[in-house]
Amino acid sequence: MDHSVPAFVSGVHNLIDPENIPKDAAQDARNFLTQDGREVLVGGRELLGSAGVVGGTTGFHKGYKVNGDTIIYAKRGTAIQYWDGSAWQNSITGLGATDEYTFANYSSLAGAFTYVNGPGAYYKIVNANPGSPVNVYSSTKNFYGYIKIDKGRTLLWNRTQDKTGLYGSWIDRQDATVYTTVTAEAIGSSGSTTYSGTLAFKGGGAARTCFGVSFTATVAAGAETFTDNFNGVLTSNRGGTGTINYATGAYSVTFSDVTTGSVTSNYQWEDATDNGVADFTKSSTRVAGEGFQVPQDEGGDAILNVEFGSDGAYYSLKENSAYRLAIADDDLSIDNQVFHRQMGLPYFRASVSTNQGIFFVNTYNPTKPEITLLQQSTVSNTLFPKVLFPHFKFSNYIYDKTFIGSFDRWMVVFCRTSDSTTNNRMLMCDIEKKTVDIVGYSGNMSIQDGDDFYVADSVTTSVYKVFSGFDDLQSPVDAYWIGKNEFLGTDKLKKTRKLRFKGYIDPDQSVKIEINTDSQGWSQVGTIVGSASYVSTADSQAIGGRVVGSGLIGGDGVEDAYAYFMEVKVRTGKYRTIAVRLVPQGYGYFDFDTITLWDNLLFENRLPSAFRQKQDVSLDGTQTDQYQGYTNNSYIVTVTYTNNSNIAATGFITSSFTASDGFS
Repeated sequence: MDHSVPAFVSGVHNLIDPENIPKDAAQDARNFLTQDGREVLVGGRELLGSAGVVGGTTGFHKGYKVNGDTIIYAKRGTAIQYWDGSAWQNSITGLGATDEYTFANYSSLAGAFTYVNGPGAYYKIVNANPGSPVNVYSSTKNFYGYIKIDKGRTLLWNRTQDKTGLYGSWIDRQDATVYTTVTAEAIGSSGSTTYSGTLAFKGGGAARTCFGVSFTATVAAGAETFTDNFNGVLTSNRGGTGTINYATGAYSVTFSDVTTGSVTSNYQWEDATDNGVADFTKSSTRVAGEGFQVPQDEGGDAILNVEFGSDGAYYSLKENSAYRLAIADDDLSIDNQVFHRQMGLPYFRASVSTNQGIFFVNTYNPTKPEITLLQQSTVSNTLFPKVLFPHFKFSNYIYDKTFIGSFDRWMVVFCRTSDSTTNNRMLMCDIEKKTVDIVGYSGNMSIQDGDDFYVADSVTTSVYKVFSGFDDLQSPVDAYWIGKNEFLGTDKLKKTRKLRFKGYIDPDQSVKIEINTDSQGWSQVGTIVGSASYVSTADSQAIGGRVVGSGLIGGDGVEDAYAYFMEVKVRTGKYRTIAVRLVPQGYGYFDFDTITLWDNLLFENRLPSAFRQKQDVSLDGTQTDQYQGYTNNSYIVTVTYTNNSNIAATGFITSSFTASDGFS
């Protein structure tokens, strides 16, 4: 008889006895991902730019420019830096080294921005000019705290002075009430080709930024006009060139010819602290569109995070409860009430809003943390909590610095083992496939940018591109996969004579095959070698660019992996259960989609030899050697007797008997 696992779709099942998990599941694994019926060795990590210092990143974000280009920000020590494509550059400096900062994207008619707020700074960054942050903090207009932006309004919480208050800014109207138009500002007189300087709006307020900039003058060929692409570039109708910094107002324009008339500029500017997304003021009698503050005081514990529900409401997640705030369409009435009293976050980054609902780590019961999804009810316009992945033992990990991100099909939960002080695990959770896989990489936060997956480290302030290439920081990827304790559907003892494996492998990779019968320890029985004769060079897969949909995670370069189908002979001895462990040894791609226990023999239904009791024990199970059998018709019999003082004692009588004496 043979026993085959022709596809792997279950991921890691580590909550119940390894004998009772699905036959394709792993009882434990690290750095393998379950993808499209196979188990795939993950790609490694490579450093993005310069290495950081010890301390861990405390902010990580992806902003957008008007044209859709992305820009990555990371808080590395005392500075928030941005990646310019080749190196990290300073944006905001002078911050507390260990302070956590939040980021929020906002796009309007005025441009594309990333707002940054934390314990000691509140900034607006025009993403076209990331090196010129604008300080928007005002003690009379706003606060330090954590932020998100939704529907033209900033939500703020975690004020030092009010840990249970949720604040809202003005709703940005994006019209003449908040935008100021400047027409024909004098730039210079005729007679030059290049003009540079600073637009006048900046002198009226540090929090102002400009947009919709144009420059005009007359040259020999006629009127020449520079228009703004909202990404910092000024384009001329006659071939001139120019740039504009929306944050500082600095400009430089070079006309196609010497100007013959005055040079002027038209533009608009805004101040986000004046009836905008950085203005939290309100009238004594509040009117629609102004700022607000609502108390969420039950339990006295702080608001940790605020998420956007699919029902349009805002859900404030606390340590021991959750609030729901619904704001009426007229922005005048609210419904602010406790949503759930047995729900709580361990950390403010331990939740995220998704198109399927609010995904978070629920640690209300700290001994049994659960991954929970607040999803839309099918019978009412409310959300209800659903526990995900009940087969996985989330209590194996600690979530005091947890972040939840996403990569392709997976929600990624960053956490740590009890023997680590920083996050050293990434739990890859596939909601649709209901799988969890374990990746042994450190990290505090993550960003997906196209096909690339970036992780901000938890040990240092470094940033890594993860699942990139076939080495992990120039070392082999440290990985293993352990299958279930398989008993082949019967408690009878059996032997297995052959193991078969099928999948794809890089020619430079090799994988150690180990077995463990009846949990007595691992022993190596063979190796899958990428250059062996059982590898078919005629059947190859191009690995690279992370072809996730086809089940392959490769590197940035394109390499070939080849199909293998191999068999190894084994001598197992008689066993009840057997487990297989695969341990990659080198560099290169590896996966498997089939494992077969071949040529299995069945024997008697007995306990495995390792579990048989070789000596009699007392009825209470605490004493052995109560009966030792006979040799050459000689018995040793244990007797208990009482002497004249009624004191019990134990002794031995040795005599000779024959089998007919009734002993057996």
